[in-house]
Amino acid sequence: MSEIQVGKVGMIPLESITIGERARQEMGDLDSLETDMKGSGLISPLAVKDNKDGTYLLLAGERRFTVLKKNNIQQIPVRIYEQDLSPLEMKIIEKSENFHRKDMEYYEFDALTLEIHQMKQQLHGVKAPGPGDGWSMKDTGETLGVTDASVSMAVKRAEAREAFPELFDKCKTASDASKVIKKVDEAIVKQTIAQKLETQRSDGTLQQLSKCFILKDFFEGVKEIPDEVMHLVEIDPPYAIDIKKKKKSDGESQYALEDYNEIDIEKYQVFISKVFQECYRVMATHSWLICWFAPEPWFEVIYRELNNAGFNTSRMCGIWTKPSGQTMQPDIYLANSYEMFFYAWKGRPALNKAGRKNIFEFSPVSPSQKTHPTERPIDLTTEIYDTFAFQGSRVLIPFLGSGNGLISAQQLGMSPVGFELGKGYKDSFLVKVHLMK
Repeated sequence: MSEIQVGKVGMIPLESITIGERARQEMGDLDSLETDMKGSGLISPLAVKDNKDGTYLLLAGERRFTVLKKNNIQQIPVRIYEQDLSPLEMKIIEKSENFHRKDMEYYEFDALTLEIHQMKQQLHGVKAPGPGDGWSMKDTGETLGVTDASVSMAVKRAEAREAFPELFDKCKTASDASKVIKKVDEAIVKQTIAQKLETQRSDGTLQQLSKCFILKDFFEGVKEIPDEVMHLVEIDPPYAIDIKKKKKSDGESQYALEDYNEIDIEKYQVFISKVFQECYRVMATHSWLICWFAPEPWFEVIYRELNNAGFNTSRMCGIWTKPSGQTMQPDIYLANSYEMFFYAWKGRPALNKAGRKNIFEFSPVSPSQKTHPTERPIDLTTEIYDTFAFQGSRVLIPFLGSGNGLISAQQLGMSPVGFELGKGYKDSFLVKVHLMK
């Protein structure tokens, strides 16, 4: 690696400085800079290269040069580089000078960090692991006065922004952009692991559950199911209540929210009516249906459409209670600590757990651990399935989400099948099943 070049400081006439071809395209707010310089003076000297003919090529400080020239300053302090500099070295000096601008947006910081790092590696070579020459992110961090971790993250954000600019349209801060990077990393990692798991033949349980998790629209997939074959249907449909906004405020992982498909509120009643009709068709003569829903505003709509589809049900719903509650307006609303589901029946089925209470007390999945925004704990779905259906029952889950229902049914000796549109949810499901071994 070459020696550090610092140049010498001296006073030279402003008129002796030439601009040359500069990388900077926008000067930014020169008025504010002029006001600041009039109050604080020229704190940092400009950087120039001695042309050996009485003139100097400006390397860094064009904005300050412009303000000084406007104010007819005759003599200015500069840092003079007398040795020969390659075009790449001169560009590095310019870029490094711009790095400490106060008006820089985070994405400009990222792009500049990446550019400086790449130019340094072009000049000195890429540092290989172990002893030896070359330029590393640690070297870039020491040059710019930041940590190598900051350089690494800035480089990662800049490279991702170059490749997928649309992912960062709504990012206002570096933290927002880092969260996007984390989400992309998580999705890629889970996709890679899931692909590997699906090709393995040693784990029969995983292979079986993978086949039960069908990536297809429910209304298309259900056409392939014969009439009157399902003994239990558990429906956890979209709620048409802008759940993405609500879950985000609850600290939900953006990865878990990404593939969630909501239904337009104006189309919801027609949608849920069609779901119930298809489920009724494929359900056995004596069978149960479970339907989760948002009581506000859908209680009466769900109740009415269940009856319209031919089911019998009761307004006395099943209740899942949680240890703690949540509310977005604690000064108006009590914290909600339960969720409701209708249980409806076709024909005259019998409960596996006759006389069981309609209260199911289980702790929810931690928001940070969820792979789906409406994911419910496996022990809850297992208890519900065991209450309504018997071993050997065929279970249909129209909207699989996290896929936890498949795990519950398999553990109870039932035969499940379900549909889901989001491939990311299936990837997460396969990883989860693998880790449960």
